[in-house]
Amino acid sequence: MSKARMLAGGLVEPGAGVPGAVIAYVAVSGGTQGSRLFRVEGPSSMPGVEELPSATTIDLGRFDRDAQELLAPALTAIEERGGRGAITRPSPAWVCSVVRAYLRSAEGLEVD
Repeated sequence: MSKARMLAGGLVEPGAGVPGAVIAYVAVSGGTQGSRLFRVEGPSSMPGVEELPSATTIDLGRFDRDAQELLAPALTAIEERGGRGAITRPSPAWVCSVVRAYLRSAEGLEVD
């Protein structure tokens, strides 16, 4: 059975009337079929899942920089309303469950 693993990610918790935001990268090992890479991104209440091209280079430093850049607007919006926010690491179990649900719905694929 395929397994999902979060490689990198960032999360801004909801605050000051602003919804939270998440971005994370998840690898799904497919055994002999090879691995697939997914990006989970959007509001933390309902993030979207996008499969990245098979030739995507896994660069954890770049993934972390992308997360900081993409989450900055959510953090700024909270701070502008007087709230205090921070970028933290999302729960790998939660992020992987988002990808599992996506694969189950889109492809009927069960992932561990």
